[in-house]
Amino acid sequence: MHLVKVSAVSLNTTPLDFSGNVKKIIQALSTNQCRDSEYILFPELCISGYGCEDSFFKESVWKRSWLALESLLPYTKNKVIIVGLVVFHGSFLYNCAAVLSNGKIIALIPKLNLANTGIHYERRWFHSPNEFLVDQYMPHYSENQTAVPFGHFLLEKDGVRFGLEICEDSWVTRRASHFYSEQGLDILFSPGASHFSLGKREIRHRIFQETSRTSQIITVFTNLCGNESGRAIFEGGSFFCMDGRVIKEGPRLFFGDSQVTSAAISLSQVRSLRAREKRSLPTKDSLSKIPILRLPSINTNPILLDHRQKEESHFDLPADLEKTTIFNDFTRAVSLGLYDYLRKSKTKGYTLSLSGGADSAACALLVDSMKQIAKKDVGDFVFHNLNIEESKLLVTLYQKTENNSPLTEKIAKLLTEELETEHHSIAIDESVSVAVHLIETTLQKKLSWKTDDLALQNIQARIRSPLIWLLANLNGHLLISTGNRSEASVGYTTMDGDSSGSLCPISGVSKEFILNWLDDIQAGNNAYISPKESLRLLRETKPTAELRPLSEKQEDEKDLMPYPLLQKIERYLVYLGIDEEECLLNLVTDFPSLTKDYLSTQITRFTKLFAAAQWKRERLPPSFHLDEYGLDPKSSYRYPILSGGF
Repeated sequence: MHLVKVSAVSLNTTPLDFSGNVKKIIQALSTNQCRDSEYILFPELCISGYGCEDSFFKESVWKRSWLALESLLPYTKNKVIIVGLVVFHGSFLYNCAAVLSNGKIIALIPKLNLANTGIHYERRWFHSPNEFLVDQYMPHYSENQTAVPFGHFLLEKDGVRFGLEICEDSWVTRRASHFYSEQGLDILFSPGASHFSLGKREIRHRIFQETSRTSQIITVFTNLCGNESGRAIFEGGSFFCMDGRVIKEGPRLFFGDSQVTSAAISLSQVRSLRAREKRSLPTKDSLSKIPILRLPSINTNPILLDHRQKEESHFDLPADLEKTTIFNDFTRAVSLGLYDYLRKSKTKGYTLSLSGGADSAACALLVDSMKQIAKKDVGDFVFHNLNIEESKLLVTLYQKTENNSPLTEKIAKLLTEELETEHHSIAIDESVSVAVHLIETTLQKKLSWKTDDLALQNIQARIRSPLIWLLANLNGHLLISTGNRSEASVGYTTMDGDSSGSLCPISGVSKEFILNWLDDIQAGNNAYISPKESLRLLRETKPTAELRPLSEKQEDEKDLMPYPLLQKIERYLVYLGIDEEECLLNLVTDFPSLTKDYLSTQITRFTKLFAAAQWKRERLPPSFHLDEYGLDPKSSYRYPILSGGF
């Protein structure tokens, strides 16, 4: 029987916080789980943080990364530690994983395939070798001038052969593990910085499950966790796969600094399975490309397969994951994003302009959810320790005009009572009248709803902005903006009005998603938010901006189009990239009750609005990437401000 104990560590890192990141690594290494392990895997670029962006070009980052790496060597006695850092070698910058053991840097493994789609722009900073390298790296920033093997190797220790694929390396068709497996690979380690998006966990599972089955190896994946640098939320969730199954999985979207997931792996079992597979012999070419680095033997006590470790050999799903749905994942991911944004920006809380509508209500619920989960995961004194007054964690303001209904004011007030949060209400009609009067006097004309509809709507939203900013500043808070992706796609927002904010937590999902999420809460399905009377009242109303006179009965879907239709058009044209003709054919099937002429008109309308609204999207507050695609031009979808059309 040949057992090895492996730990996969998920970390919440902060870009450029070298001392803080190393401290978290050392704390994880000091846990009982890691002390008992022979192999310990940390996430991609965890020393510097993944999201350093153009700071990766600074030599100080390379130097501090290397010195931080060396500071970990005293913790590597009798074990193998894999940790991520940036390395400048020759004339190129590489995203690397360092293999450490017994006080030595054994090898530096550069990432072969750089993530350059969606929210990732790794080719901006790093070089992709595109083929296996075998080289030597001479440290520039250390008294120890011993050359370190640099390239792609199969490593062997005490008869155990292991190799590495760094994140994207495991998502491509031509993978290093295909070549490693021909030479007796036992364990594939994959350190990742794999961002959260709805449903991505299942895709990630399938990739590594299938790798473990086809090559009959153990696959070990670990990931960053948390809102690392502002826009991307990483979800943690380290896991182990064998024979096509997830045999162990750690916590996802946790609120602490780190989580260690460990498993005792039977190599006898996986090798027996591999021996049963009928395989063709490897080619000489593939064998010659992968050198084998042999590590010195490590003196460890034999691993005893006690009752607890037998349990570990089976799929052990944490209790909170049993209730996983896309709506629960959304709730927890945004809550974690808000928590990290708060503590890493060192501010006192959030201020929100609460309108009594779905979007602002969703933001209020998510801040409260963040508070409840943080207290449960980190401790009751979490906000006290962050020097935040819990009673002022969220402050809301309802800013009413004569165009607001008593019902939305009631909903806003009731929601804050249910959440037990500080709430204020003010009338801004006088401020709006003063602004309108000043322009009327200047232009010597009377403004009317018949001739100046858009301007009169927008001035109300713009008058609200400086007031809510003033309240946020007085609180020492971040200001939440409440736009969703559907509004961003067609520019249904007032610049310097409701678009104002420090952060927009829900702009990564559609309006349709938000409404369905609220319905899921009311159905009692949300693991973190209970049903609310305020939400029942809210969902009995139609979404409306309440900027026109009440007699006009303004509704968002009358101003735009039905939200499910808007979402379908957006997905077809923006994400899937099909042309308008094919889009129409799909919509005819999706919406049989709507006429073809109506659908064609809405497609044309969407394309015009989307192209015209790009300048607005360029100025929207930072947002979280949450879905399979987003429209944030700084992280997701780049589009020209000036163009000839969609």
